[in-house]
Amino acid sequence: MKVVSPNRMRVLLLLACCASLLSIAIRADAAAADNANRAASELKKTLEQLNALDRWFSETERKRTNWEKLIKRQDEDIAGLHTALRATSSRLTNTEEELDELAAEQTALTTQRKQQAQLIGEHLAAAHRLTGQDFFKQLLNQESPDTFERMVRYHRYFSQARIGVIDQFQDTLKQLAATNATLEERSGEQSHQYSLLEKEQNNLAEQRDGRSQLIAQLDLETKTKNEEHKRLQQSRQRLEELLVELRPRAIELDGSAFVTAKGSLPMPVAGPVRHGFGQTRANGRLTWHGLDLAAPHGTPITAIFRGRVLFSDWLRGFGLLTILDHGSGYMTLYGNVDVLHKKVGDWVESGEIIAGAGNSGGKKAPGLYFEVRHEGTPQDPIVWISR
Repeated sequence: MKVVSPNRMRVLLLLACCASLLSIAIRADAAAADNANRAASELKKTLEQLNALDRWFSETERKRTNWEKLIKRQDEDIAGLHTALRATSSRLTNTEEELDELAAEQTALTTQRKQQAQLIGEHLAAAHRLTGQDFFKQLLNQESPDTFERMVRYHRYFSQARIGVIDQFQDTLKQLAATNATLEERSGEQSHQYSLLEKEQNNLAEQRDGRSQLIAQLDLETKTKNEEHKRLQQSRQRLEELLVELRPRAIELDGSAFVTAKGSLPMPVAGPVRHGFGQTRANGRLTWHGLDLAAPHGTPITAIFRGRVLFSDWLRGFGLLTILDHGSGYMTLYGNVDVLHKKVGDWVESGEIIAGAGNSGGKKAPGLYFEVRHEGTPQDPIVWISR
């Protein structure tokens, strides 16, 4: 029977422990990924339930269904066009910067070519003066050996220098030709990008016009104040249920920095307040839980404080909506925007662009709906903002 040495036994035990720990780590990573996928799937189902009209509307209100669904589709189309516009604008900016650099390079090479051509002309004129009988006469008439040697050496150097200047001139011509070709190619790309940008902008304008017509049609279906009141109540209830669903998903963040910054935070968008916190709506039977801010389409919406994206999707009544978690139960909500630039799980810094102003979700005028919440309870955003 073969005896295993103590050192070999220790090595085997160590390898066995490492293999066991590695197996546990792999299972833990797989479990974490599975939990994340399951959580995302559950949130998607919850959102589908919250957006389901049948859950909220009576039979007399079902005729609004098609209009609501069409508005959702157009909101999503407009968001996609915004994203495409942003990408095209970015490419166009890069192309224009490259064109400026190429134009500067072209100017420098053209100047260099002119200077080299002038230098070649001077060399040729000087060479003509120092060739033939004139040069040999001067050479043979020298009585000093030092002068004779210096003239021979200078003439040899002069010939080599002339060849070097001509080589440089040829290199400059090649570089200039390559630059001109690249410049022409980039100019063609720029023209194509301008055409693409114009087409996307026209498509966006058409989509917005179509959405405005849908919103007007939707307003016609709301014939009484009671119906409007009920619709707003249902929208609010959807949001409340969504926040209840999201709260357990918030990770443990320390919100003390957010609380300390109270009263010094920036506005999420530059624009006047159309409706303030606590103002009445729906014929005095409801109040605003946040700020309704006016802003032109596409105006950048920025995070008022660093945090993590907890929600980024379309919610009936609030359109395209982003919710940020700032820790300790504090959240900020940015709704009715036309495009979302961040996805769930992204970390954002204070002042970072997270969306673009709009009127998704059936709003009549573009802007932003903004809320601050603590443990689900609405807070007056104005007291958080620097004045």
